[in-house]
Amino acid sequence: MRKRGGISGPAAIVLPAAVMLGLGLWGLDRGTMWRDESATYQMARRTLPQIHDALGTVDAVHGLYYVLMHPLLALRPSEVTMRLPSVLAAVAATALVAALGCRLARPRVGLWAGLLYATTPVVTHYAQEGRSYALVTAGAAGATYLLVTAAGLGPGTSRGGRRAGRPTRGPALAPGPAAGPVPSATPAPAAGRAARPAAGPAPGSVPGVAPAPATGLAPGPAPGVALTPAAGPGAAVRPGEPAGEGVSPAAGAVGTDVAPGSGGPGARGRTVGWRWAAYGGVVAATALLHVFAALMLAAHAVTLCALRAPRRVWWGWGSAAAGALGAVAPLALVARRQSAQLAWMHRPTPGRLWAVVEKFAGPSALVLAVSLPLIALAVIRPRQRALTAVALPLICVPTVLLFALALHRPCFHERYLLFALAGFPLLAAAGVDRLAEAVSGRSRAAVAAAGALAVGCAFVWQLPLHRWEREPLSRQDDLAALSAAVGRLTRPGEPVLYDPPKERRIAIAYPRPLAGLRDIALRTPGPASGTLYGVDVGPAELLRRLDGARSAWLIAADEPETRATKAAVLTGHFRLAYSLCLPGIRLERYVRAGPAR
Repeated sequence: MRKRGGISGPAAIVLPAAVMLGLGLWGLDRGTMWRDESATYQMARRTLPQIHDALGTVDAVHGLYYVLMHPLLALRPSEVTMRLPSVLAAVAATALVAALGCRLARPRVGLWAGLLYATTPVVTHYAQEGRSYALVTAGAAGATYLLVTAAGLGPGTSRGGRRAGRPTRGPALAPGPAAGPVPSATPAPAAGRAARPAAGPAPGSVPGVAPAPATGLAPGPAPGVALTPAAGPGAAVRPGEPAGEGVSPAAGAVGTDVAPGSGGPGARGRTVGWRWAAYGGVVAATALLHVFAALMLAAHAVTLCALRAPRRVWWGWGSAAAGALGAVAPLALVARRQSAQLAWMHRPTPGRLWAVVEKFAGPSALVLAVSLPLIALAVIRPRQRALTAVALPLICVPTVLLFALALHRPCFHERYLLFALAGFPLLAAAGVDRLAEAVSGRSRAAVAAAGALAVGCAFVWQLPLHRWEREPLSRQDDLAALSAAVGRLTRPGEPVLYDPPKERRIAIAYPRPLAGLRDIALRTPGPASGTLYGVDVGPAELLRRLDGARSAWLIAADEPETRATKAAVLTGHFRLAYSLCLPGIRLERYVRAGPAR
């Protein structure tokens, strides 16, 4: 990748990825898991047949993630090991966001977009979580990059898929019958000067040699004259760059951007075909990690519509999309049968849409107030239409579709849309680039450094938010602290009931403090029953097991909508003697109202 905009393309990709790696490893060991991470921890440590049995009843949408985590946690079961794949996936996503900025605009846009992405607090939140969302985001970013390469998108791609103002590929040689060098040649255009088509025969040209056609091809060079790509009419070379550098090869239409030397049309067709096959494979794998990631296909379709892609691109994309949807359709059907897992969600309001924008483009008020005008500048007055056509649908289309679906069946959460976040830094960086071109007369290296410094200032401003993300209380609950608190208040041998069974996750994640308690309601453990948290006995059997017990502990979910079935069983024979509210749970001690039988 050539150097354009004061920084080389590889550096613009590597620097943000390195920043993301450092932020991902900073404070990775919080000393505790929260409830969703505990599900990953226990499921991935089961045998593959046990994972298969459980997925038939619960968490099918995370099945592929559990299978991928299985060998990793078999090597070293720990919280840090569980979170490392998310860190590496966030690094990959950052590099891909930067690569998209480099390809669709210029390296400094890629640098700024990658840094903005890496320093967004919600990105580091999920980069340090043992769940699939960072991997889904990396897959979606990879699929978007493959779409861009397969469709031949790049700087200057205009409507209809053509690149405006790009030089043609190869040396500027005119056809002619002469086998040897032609005594006269049109010199290469000087750097910074627009190349113009020849108005007539060049002075001193050899009679009988055909002049260059109107496409901009010049007569063949004399011996010792350097060959330079010929520019089409109106194609200007960037100021300060050598002729033929800093611009992408011209593609007649979307889908023909193939590297030189790849052979004839057949070889080019095979190359594009493999790119579409890779695109479909990555989309399918990403949607198998989480089914809502399939919404990116709708965003990509809007991108191709906005650029008026030719029929051959639609054929390639349609075939890849159909294959991906066919692969993920069985998972979608199973996930629909397990939709009761999302019963805790509510129908979203328009305020939820704004909350997603705030988290993805901010979240602090100052950063949000700067980001949104820059994004608006990139959208309203786009300099790079291809970048806007890729980034804006990625933000809007999945969000609107998921919101509409959630009105029918509640399922709206920002983590399901994390893959759409990449559009925000791309547009914000494009807006900065547009503003820099309008007001700056400094060198390109200075502009790139100034933009990176501005991102650094935004990171420092939001440093308290980054610190908070590394605290145990940044998640919904702290299972290690809960397990320790229950262990201090109970005595070995006392019966304990978990109401509902999912509260058993405390003992599964951190069993040592609770090892002496008797789980008196458990009939079949999770691995043997094909469930996450096991199957409990009925009320009658529970009372029989409580015969002779003078007291019992109840660990209940502190959620108003949860049915306290075990508390109801205890009420007739026991009385509440002690109650303590802990984050997310209630710890209650019941003592028998009458003499034990």
